[in-house]
Parts: sequence; C-alpha cells; structure tokens
Amino acid sequence: MYETIDCTIFYIYNEIMKNKNRTRSYPVVQVLSKTVYLAIPVIILFIVVSWFSFSEIRKQNNLAVENTVGIYQNELEHRLSAITHFVQWTVVHDPILDAFTVQNHMGDYRKASNELRLRVSDMQYSTGNEYQYFFYWDEKDIFFNASEINVDYDTYKEIKEKIRSDVSFRTAPEGNFSWKPCIFKEKEFLYYTITYKHRTFACLVSMEDILSPLSSLNLGEYGAISAISETGEVFYKTKKGPAGIINSVYNRLYFPGSTSGLPFSLAIDSRVLGNYGKLFVLQVIVFLAALMLSFIMGGYILVSYKKVILPIKMFSKSLSEMDSVSDGDGLDLTDSKIQELNQINEQFKNLIHEITRLRIDIYEAELDKNKFLIHFLQQQIKPHFYLNCLTTVDSMVSLGDIDAAKKMLMFTSKYFRYLFQVDMNFVPLANELQHIEDYLSIQNMRLSRPTLFEADIPREFNELSVPPLLLITFVENSVKHAVPRDGDSLKVTLKCSMMNEDAVEITITDNGEGFPRDVLNKIKNGEDIVEDGNHIGITNCIKRLKLLYGDNFRLLADNVRPRGARISLRIPVRNEV
Repeated sequence: MYETIDCTIFYIYNEIMKNKNRTRSYPVVQVLSKTVYLAIPVIILFIVVSWFSFSEIRKQNNLAVENTVGIYQNELEHRLSAITHFVQWTVVHDPILDAFTVQNHMGDYRKASNELRLRVSDMQYSTGNEYQYFFYWDEKDIFFNASEINVDYDTYKEIKEKIRSDVSFRTAPEGNFSWKPCIFKEKEFLYYTITYKHRTFACLVSMEDILSPLSSLNLGEYGAISAISETGEVFYKTKKGPAGIINSVYNRLYFPGSTSGLPFSLAIDSRVLGNYGKLFVLQVIVFLAALMLSFIMGGYILVSYKKVILPIKMFSKSLSEMDSVSDGDGLDLTDSKIQELNQINEQFKNLIHEITRLRIDIYEAELDKNKFLIHFLQQQIKPHFYLNCLTTVDSMVSLGDIDAAKKMLMFTSKYFRYLFQVDMNFVPLANELQHIEDYLSIQNMRLSRPTLFEADIPREFNELSVPPLLLITFVENSVKHAVPRDGDSLKVTLKCSMMNEDAVEITITDNGEGFPRDVLNKIKNGEDIVEDGNHIGITNCIKRLKLLYGDNFRLLADNVRPRGARISLRIPVRNEV
C-alpha cells in the first residue's frame, strides 16, 4: 500500500515539473479527465466500505426499534383490553348504574355519579389518568364526566355531542364495538363507547398520550410515528416526517395492528444512522479511504488550481461585472491558459449586444400587455346590473312610490359615479367600503330579502390601497348565491387584520349555504370557474390579482360551520394609491 502511494506521489511530482514551463493552452476537459481517472478506484473503495457500514447500522437500528415497539404494543393491547372489559362490565353489570331510572330523583343520580367516579379513579390508578371516561343517560339527557377532564371546554362540548349522536348506533352490548379514531377540535383521539338500557359509557384518550411511551426512541430530527386506521388512512402523525432527499437516510418500519391486537397500525420513520452496530472498524476504514483520497486529490489540485481554477475565477469576475457595462466591448473573457474561454469570447460579446436591445423591448411590451389586461378586466365588471336598477326605478315611479324612487336614484347615482370615475389600479379601502354599502342599499330596495352588512375595519386601514371593484365582487357573489336559513336575513361580514408588517388579510364571510365543492376545488387549483356566465367576477378577480401582485398574494375559499362561505384574501401592504 505504501509503495503505491510513493509511486503516485512520484508520478504527480514528475507531471508538475514537466508542465511547469509550458505556456500553451489546456482544454478544461483534458485537465478534469485526469483527475477523474485518478479518483475512480478510491471512490469505488469508499462506496463499498460505506455501503457495508450503512447496512450494518440499518440492521442494528431497525432491530432496536422493533424490540421497543413490540414491548409497547403488547403493553398497550393489554391496557386497552382491560379498559374495554371495564367499560362493558360497568355499563351492563355494575349496580351503581341501576340508580339511573326515571323513578329516582336528582339526589340519587348525584350519589350514583360520585360512586362511579370513585370506581373510575381506581381503574385509572392501573391504566393511567390520560384515559378519560364519560357517562350519558338519554332518558333524562344526563351527561357528566366520570373522570378528571384533560381537555378544554370546546373539546368537551364536541365530545358530548359525539356521544349523544352515537347513542342510536349503540343499542346492545353484543354489537360490534371497537376503538375508533376520532377528531375533536383538530386533535386526534381513540374513542370507545357502549350503550345498554339507555345508559352509555365511553372512554377517550388522545393519540399524543397513546404514543408518548415511544418518545424515547431515537428517530432522528425528522423521524416521525404515524398511526394508520383500519381503512389505511393516516389519522395521526407526531411530525411531518422526512421528505425529499432527506428521505434517503430514513427507514420506514410498518407494524400492523392486526398482528398486535391494536385498533391501529404504526408506521415509524427512523434515521438509518443510529448509535448501534459495529461502527469502530467501519469508521477507521472509511477514514483511511477518505484520507488516501485527500492526499491524491490534494496533489493534483495544486496543478489544477493554476491551470483551471484561476482562469475560471477571472471569467466569473468578468461575468459578474456585466450589469455595469453598457455593451460587450468592455468585457474581457479571454485567458491564454483555457482554450474554451478564448473560443466563446467573441460569441459572448455579440450576445450581450442582442440581449441589451431585446430586454428593453420585451419589458415594455409586457408592461403594455399587463396594463391592457387590467383595464379590460375592470371594464368587464362595470356593466353588472345597470338595466336592473333602471327597471326598479321605473317600477317605483309607476307605483307612485316617489320617495323610494328618489332614494333608489341617489344610491344608484353614487354607485355608477364610482364605477365611471375609477380608472386607477389601486384606491383607498374606505372608498371600496362606501361603494359596497351603496350596492347593498340598492339591493335592499330591489329585493324583499334584506342584507345585513358588518365591517370590522380598524381606522388605520382606511387609507390602505386595494384594487378597485375587487371586494364588491365577493359581496355580489354572496347576494346572488348565498341562501340563509328560513326566517334568517343574509349577513355579510368583512374583517381586516394585519398579518405582518408587509401583508394584510381581508376576510369576507356570509351565512348562506356555502360554496359548492366543485367551485372550491377549482379556486384551490387556480382553474377557470366560469359556468354558464356564473362566477365570472371571481374568475376576473383572480386574474387581476395575478397581474397586479404576481405570486405575492393568496386567495383562499372555504365553508365555515355551521354554514356559510368565506373568502380570505392576503395582499401586500400599499399605503399609496
């Protein structure tokens, strides 16, 4: 081995001395090819040793994870089985619950509930306080927690409604009962319930608490544990998990719930490089291989630096100064040591002349195109309901309702005046809000159904610059398509909040039936949603936003609970029109 290194060093020294006084040009390919040929055997050795080390580490790491998870699954299966038996026996056989009959009074119920809590407390001593218990008696609609609550009040209300709604599906203890994944307030839980003689007993535990014993596993920075339901869906994940190139150094292990008796399967992404295995010898081999490669490459880099790297640095420096040069005559990309740089010098100068001339023409043409499209889209919005307003005024005059006709003409004139005077790309937010109020005043006089409008806008946002006729498009969409419940009035709410110093978010919400699913999907995917002339305003708004802001905006559409549609628009802050 040492003789080989001595011969290699001697060869490099001779090559340096032979080429010391040469002044002819060297092609870059020729210089780099010698480096590659010399490095190939060292790289192959390094790859073989690294792969062997990688395989051993992976095997040891996987074995440690499998042993830990096996112990965890066995203990969790026994715990869930014990809880299942406890819940079933309590609701069917426990005499404590016999007090919940229509013949008894509230004092009996309170006494029985306290005794049930004591029974549950004894059970929690062996299973853990993270398992929460709830009792519901549907004959008198009595619901209470049989254990200490570890959730907030909103989550508690959702659990209560869930248990109530499930009563009709749990009418006999011999039914198909099992632990099911469930989500309350965007938090994942395991849920078990049984109903017998109008008495329902349920147990709930969060997936975070369920998987907490596995937190001691050394999974790496991006390691994650995923819980998979019986349908194959991932309903809980401790972390986002590895992605992209990072995924190549992580290994996935799958632990099916069918073999462990658990109601869910586990998928664990763990870092392949752990602290297990025979690493000492492998690290020494890898170090020696890397050291040998460093010596070989270091000697050759001494030659390559003068012949290749320095000329390329000069070439790169000249390119970086291109913006400060008006034409290609001031650039010097030549170097007597690199033939390739000499060959492209003249061609590059010619290209600079063409680029300087064309980039100005292209920029001006694109600017004119964008201005034309913006004005075209604005004009497409303006003639929205001219004839309807005039027809309404004519009807009022014909019926003799002169006062209403005067109000209608006043609101209509203000509405039209704003449309005809807006010829800018941005206007103050206060002007847009006034325009929306004029529009709703017209609609309230035209339609039998009143529309309520509420604007929650801080005073400092009044001068905020927004595109004209943009927000009213979403208000018009609510008036046209939002249908509130019987007896309710349509309500449109507009809010404005500062996300950060550079962006503001405007939210428009109504209490109608919400967007159809196909419209939400098209808005999310950026598709054209025009159907039979409908939603053309939303389509134009999206086009205008892209022209005005490029990709520096965000438009989200979704439905809110219990009903209603919501548009969330985030745009950059502009304080000048």
